[in-house]
Amino acid sequence: MTTRPGLRERKKAKTRRLLRQEALRLFMAQGYDHTTVEQICDAADVSPSTFFRYFPTKEDVVLVDDPGPFPDGPEPDRATDPAKPPADDAVRATLHDLLARRVGPDPDTTLTRLRLAARVQPLRARLWQHQEAQVADTAALLARRTGRDANAYEVRLTAAVLVAVTTETLMYWAERDGEPDLTALFAWALDHLGGLRL
Repeated sequence: MTTRPGLRERKKAKTRRLLRQEALRLFMAQGYDHTTVEQICDAADVSPSTFFRYFPTKEDVVLVDDPGPFPDGPEPDRATDPAKPPADDAVRATLHDLLARRVGPDPDTTLTRLRLAARVQPLRARLWQHQEAQVADTAALLARRTGRDANAYEVRLTAAVLVAVTTETLMYWAERDGEPDLTALFAWALDHLGGLRL
């Protein structure tokens, strides 16, 4: 059973959404470079210190995904679970989860964020700096699903490939203004990666 977040967590999530919403509105209206953190804070009626509690930099308001577990929730310890899926199924499931986590519940907002990242060089450069943490998270998920060591070379390599495929597919989708259908792109990616094994 899913537990509803408490009031404090809901208020924090609301503030985070508001900051991102106002930042994206201003970026689209007057350009990323011409928008300051102070302007975003004025629009959201919060202080700069509040902004930086949620987003360490201006780039992060565009690039950092909302916190939370992968869509499937916490994974059981698969190392001793006789019902664990075959490794190639775990790879496919993890790629689906990466997509769901990166797109989130609001694909339109995600598309706006990715369009900015595709067109603004400092954002595009910083996007790749986020890859390392995403690879570590993905390796941990693969390890839980397959009973492998998250630091094993084959697990880290597979995680790096999945994160790269996710990022490249989302950027391709954003650069073409949301076309073709994202689900179809990922279906093609899964077929193309048919030889990826753990």
